[in-house]
Amino acid sequence: MSSYAYSLLKKINFSERRILNVLPRLSIRSFDAGQVIWGKGRPVQSWYCVMSGYVAASVPLEAGGQLPVHVLGQQAWFGEQSLLSQQPSAMDYRCLTPVEVIGMDKSLLDEAFSQEPDFVRFLVGLATWRVQQQSEMLMLMRLGSSSLRVVMGLAQLAEAIFYDLDLPATAWDKVEIPISQELIASLCGVSRTLFSEYLQHLVRAGWVKVRYGAIEMNQPEVWATFAQTQRVRPRVASRPSIEDLMAEMAAAQEASDVGRSGQRIAMSA
Repeated sequence: MSSYAYSLLKKINFSERRILNVLPRLSIRSFDAGQVIWGKGRPVQSWYCVMSGYVAASVPLEAGGQLPVHVLGQQAWFGEQSLLSQQPSAMDYRCLTPVEVIGMDKSLLDEAFSQEPDFVRFLVGLATWRVQQQSEMLMLMRLGSSSLRVVMGLAQLAEAIFYDLDLPATAWDKVEIPISQELIASLCGVSRTLFSEYLQHLVRAGWVKVRYGAIEMNQPEVWATFAQTQRVRPRVASRPSIEDLMAEMAAAQEASDVGRSGQRIAMSA
């Protein structure tokens, strides 16, 4: 575990001295699928990083069930907002699969936050990214068509995995998301029936492959280009049809191909 934990602490910009001090004080915990790591309104005492599996940050509904806000995968840290604000958890953190986490006690996080400026910059970047993801999803829930919710929701899901792993979207030619379609539909804010309908368009176009208990997203770089295009456009197209979005995905693929060609020319020059 020490070499794996060492690389995690290095990635969050801990100094060498800090890493050596913290390593023997980390803990490992395992959870079963469906188990709640901590619930909404409960105090948070440790900062966790997912070693394996997937965790959903969700809001419990009065009528029953959960509204997923985002999904946390391998190497995703969570709980910092509650720890730094000294407030109870704003969401449930429920395991979608069997999960193992590395835990850092609140006292260790507080020490690092007060003494490690590079770590503070990492934490600010992480918090900003999470706020952006949540704000985008809230905007889509209020303004977006169901087709935009599905396509942009999937793009966000793929982006979150690459962000947590600190990998460019070009690192892999596909990414598998081992989460049920029902849960992803909830994350996108649409019914399971609508999600399945739009998913079939993506399957026929070759952007997605459906597996048992999972979906496989092809060409993550194109998904990332599509999401960025939505963010920088001067005016939000809130009600695009699925056909409009398929055309935008094709345009994103063309832009990605042009970008890769430019990189190859620059490298060979």
